[in-house]
Parts: sequence; structure tokens; C-alpha cells
Amino acid sequence: MREDRLVLVASRAEHQPGPSPFSNTSAESLWDTIKNPELHILLREPALLELARRREPGILSFCENLVDCGDQECWFTGLKVLAALGTFEAVQRLLAVSGSLNPWDRKIAIQTIATILTSAHREAFRRVVRLFAVPGMLDVTGWTSTALRVLRAVCEECGITLICSSQTIRETAEIERPRLSSV
Repeated sequence: MREDRLVLVASRAEHQPGPSPFSNTSAESLWDTIKNPELHILLREPALLELARRREPGILSFCENLVDCGDQECWFTGLKVLAALGTFEAVQRLLAVSGSLNPWDRKIAIQTIATILTSAHREAFRRVVRLFAVPGMLDVTGWTSTALRVLRAVCEECGITLICSSQTIRETAEIERPRLSSV
């Protein structure tokens, strides 16, 4: 009988954002930019990310509108900005959204959540990741140690063996060597 396996992989180079091109721009000017409907959402994204970085009041509700608007590019930008915001409320919103998505969009949302997850949202993430933990291959680049430990626990409950492609993943997820093999 073939064992169910989930292979965890991570790309070598994680994207580290550089300094914001809008770090010296006033909040008022950034708000004018993001509220301009004539600008495509991808052109407004850097201003949105800067406002999230600054934790500007009102950015959470603006992102909620992006996530709910029905446009795929706005939705994805909303997820990225909520992740950049990284507040307790932003993670709650990401978790709430992820539960009602189709499988492909849920995967994107879970990948986003896993990069900012803290222990405060561990149980809610466990419920969402339970729908996501299936045999195959999973890129865990940038996942927090909390997210990896939750995934490990869910896989153990579901009888799925984790295979780590690197020692770094094994150490981050606190996975014991005898339970897993390395690829």
C-alpha cells in the first residue's frame, strides 16, 4: 500500500522587499492615488502597500472592499495588502475570506496567511489548512514556523507523511528526523 505523502519545498531565494518608493510621500497623496478609479489596481498597489506598512487607519476597510469587489486583480492585491498590514484584524479577515473560496483561490489565500501567521490564529488556520493538506507537493517558502507546525499537526491527524526537501524546513517546522525522510 502506497503511503500518502506531502512533500514540502521552498525556493532558495525569498523575495525581500526593498525600501518603498513612497516612503517620503504624504499619506494624503497616497490616499488620493489609491482612491483614483482611473488608475489600474496594479498601479495603485505600491501606494496601498505603503499605507499598509504605515498601518494607516482605514486601510483595512479599503482592503476589505478590494477583496469583496469581484475583480480577480483587486482580490489578489487586497490579499497582498492585508498580509503587508499583518495586524490581528488583517489575519482574521484573511482567514474569514479563505473559508469560502474555491480550491485554487483558497490555496492562494492560505499561502498568503501562512507567511504572517502567529500563534494567535493557530486554531483558525488549522481549520482552513485541513481542507488544504492533501498528498502532493507544497511550496512553503516564507511560511512562519507556526504555520509549518500547524500543517505538520494536521498532516499527522490525517495520516499524511511529510517529506522535507531541506533541513531548514525540517528545523523550522520542528519536525523530528525519525518521523520524516528527506528528499
